[in-house]
Amino acid sequence: MDSVKLNLGAIRANMNLSRSEMASLLGMTTDRYTRLENGESRMFATELYRLHEVSKVPYENIALPG
Repeated sequence: MDSVKLNLGAIRANMNLSRSEMASLLGMTTDRYTRLENGESRMFATELYRLHEVSKVPYENIALPG
């Protein structure tokens, strides 16, 4: 059975956060977060780890941007 992949926007919406709030939790600028959410940039491994930590979404369920 395939696991469900959640993109950054869906994870953020499920957490009921604004882009700036999510960026702050992830330790990045709002501009950087927006570029990730829009698929304009690739996510670094350290950013993926932090996303997993704050969202509690398993790695295999995160759809990576970029």
